[in-house]
Amino acid sequence: MNTKKTTLSVCLITSLLMGCGGSDSSEPEPAKTAMVTFSIADAPVDSAKEVNVSYLSLTLKRDGQADIDIPFVNENGVEEVQKINLLDYQNGDSLVVLSNIELPVGTYQELIINTAGCPQNQNGATDACYVVEDDDAILPLKTPSNKLRLGSFSVSTEGVQAYTIDFNLRKSLVSTANGQSYNLKPHGVTIIDSATVGAIKGTVDPNLFSAGTCAADMGNVVYLYQAPVAQDSVLGDEFDPDIDSSAPTNVIAPYASKMITLSDTANEYIYSFNHLPSGDYLVAFSCSANDDDPEQYDAILIADPTDQTHSVTLQQGELATVNFVEVI
Repeated sequence: MNTKKTTLSVCLITSLLMGCGGSDSSEPEPAKTAMVTFSIADAPVDSAKEVNVSYLSLTLKRDGQADIDIPFVNENGVEEVQKINLLDYQNGDSLVVLSNIELPVGTYQELIINTAGCPQNQNGATDACYVVEDDDAILPLKTPSNKLRLGSFSVSTEGVQAYTIDFNLRKSLVSTANGQSYNLKPHGVTIIDSATVGAIKGTVDPNLFSAGTCAADMGNVVYLYQAPVAQDSVLGDEFDPDIDSSAPTNVIAPYASKMITLSDTANEYIYSFNHLPSGDYLVAFSCSANDDDPEQYDAILIADPTDQTHSVTLQQGELATVNFVEVI
């Protein structure tokens, strides 16, 4: 695993609050800081071999304070755009992109990933940001205004902190322009405290691929929902309520969803949800998920077969194993 480090100085950070240079008794106490590391991770996506994005910097926003911009650098500490294939970091793997950055303690309202040279329409260049499909077609990949605006996070003084920027490409990667390009959206990209995460992994019985309502292999996906789930709720597929408001009010969107993949080391079908906060979850398998548009509610039957659901309580740092087996 590659490690990329930044040379951002303590003076640069503290100058944003009170200036560098000498101090005297009349000056305020220096701001408390902590060391923070950022990593990038991803999950498998349905029909792509590569999802390449060129990263310029991270921008951190705080109420009433100046923004902090942290450039990506190469192995020699020189500012340089970093091109990363997100599909290289799946199933629990992650890439450290900024290591041991000294940041002021406090709450940050927004983290923005600034990309570089991503095309802004379906006719744009494919040298900086692009998707390689299963048939080797190379299509442009847009990030809106070359920015991915993510949520908030907090920095404390409790030792070194590590955050994972987790791309759920089944949510965030959207086909556009009648299949001629892609859009990478912040919907489905989360910031997670790496010290508090757990994982849910398991195997799927291949007999389930043609069970339930599936006469043949129609798309095999495991969906993850935050629990508890109300009795009258409907387990929904991936959709964006800001785009599609047609979903019934009792439909629950998944926290994440993962394709079933064939293990490289054993002849078995597997799935994994990584970088999960502790809490209660429901996992459900569907063999009929081939029409799962990440923006539109597709009314996919979940679970399919209907008995393929499991409840899980995930503790901090725990790896929970949940296997889906055909019930005879």
